[in-house]
Amino acid sequence: MGKREGRWPFSLVVSAMAAVSAAVWCPIHPLSAAAAVRSYSVEAENRIGTGDVNITLEEFQLDEQGREIPYVDGKQVVPGQKVDKRVRIRNEAEPAWIRARVEYSTEDGLEGMSDEMLDGMDPVWKKCGAYFYYRKPVETGEEISLFQTLTVPADWDESAGGKGFSVTVTAQAVQTIHVFPDFETEDPWFGIPVEECVHSPYVLDEEGERQEFSVIFENGSEGFVKTGEDFFDNFSRLMPGDTVQDEVTVGSRYRGTVDIWFRTETLEQSEDGKRLLEQLRLTVWKGEDLLYDGPLEGKELEPGILLAEGLSANEQEELVYRIHMPEELTNSSAVKQAKVKWIFRAEYGTSSGGGGGSSGGKPSGGNQVPKPGKEVPESVPEVIQEWVEALLPKMGDSSRPELWLSLLAGGFLLLAAAMPGKKR
Repeated sequence: MGKREGRWPFSLVVSAMAAVSAAVWCPIHPLSAAAAVRSYSVEAENRIGTGDVNITLEEFQLDEQGREIPYVDGKQVVPGQKVDKRVRIRNEAEPAWIRARVEYSTEDGLEGMSDEMLDGMDPVWKKCGAYFYYRKPVETGEEISLFQTLTVPADWDESAGGKGFSVTVTAQAVQTIHVFPDFETEDPWFGIPVEECVHSPYVLDEEGERQEFSVIFENGSEGFVKTGEDFFDNFSRLMPGDTVQDEVTVGSRYRGTVDIWFRTETLEQSEDGKRLLEQLRLTVWKGEDLLYDGPLEGKELEPGILLAEGLSANEQEELVYRIHMPEELTNSSAVKQAKVKWIFRAEYGTSSGGGGGSSGGKPSGGNQVPKPGKEVPESVPEVIQEWVEALLPKMGDSSRPELWLSLLAGGFLLLAAAMPGKKR
């Protein structure tokens, strides 16, 4: 008969089924004669899940046609008989180390049962202490065989007639990442506790291709431009004790200077998801400067952290994000889901009004006094501001030459019309 026993340290999966959406924020202050600050953001929702170590154990025998069928207990055997009993273990989740224990028992006082009864065992197995250890990592979906047949002791005589015995196999698994067995000792797994499974079956997600990710701020009316379909999709299949990292490029093509900020937002979710976000640790680096070190859902992230200050046109910064999964997490945290929103925000200043000085005591430029009865707007309407921004060329923009020629020609005509006759 076969028995499946627990799993220990589960793995973490960042399936970043990232539902990416972009949001443009309206200016947080109205455009005034002094400087104003405008803000735009882009955001994405990530789903982070914990994985599992999951194995199955099955026993087979051959029928009269030599085909494998499930093993049937309760056989009648005789001394020296070779019984077809094929024990196989399959890895259903993350790569794992596997060990198996074979126990012999009888209620009728039979003696002489031992591991010498087992035949067809791969030499990769090694007996250390009470367990047989498979000395190679077992990959996802891989199946390994423990033994093929079992031979009844030949020295049993008539006194063993009518008595029964059983052989019980127990298989256990532990993650391969951060676990380094020593197969020259009696306890190659160093006393790692093996826990019973406390959750539903684990469904393994396929690992996608690595994504490059960047957010570049364009002209104010255009907001952010991103590359990479999924934010932080590279955070996937984390294991307890693991630290993974991903790189993010932030930059600007705006003609002025821009500040780029980052924050996270905890979404509505289960208590298990909230606890998982509290356990995950996030660090953000810019070169050798540590910008943030704390929980993924940390309160310090709510106002945002400054990633890049005063970015000029065509300037970029490279950032490194790291997520750490604590080593002490156990099966009680396996197969959990958490949701978090990543938000990048750009802020830049605008100005209007002001003007030149004066000559000969006469007002000039932006300091001219309006005539009585004429209202002066406190600010330039946003529609006009965005229209002007769209007309102004960006750095390196050589498009629409006919527009600029037309504007210059129109300016000269207006100037000529305003001059006295002789001067004109």
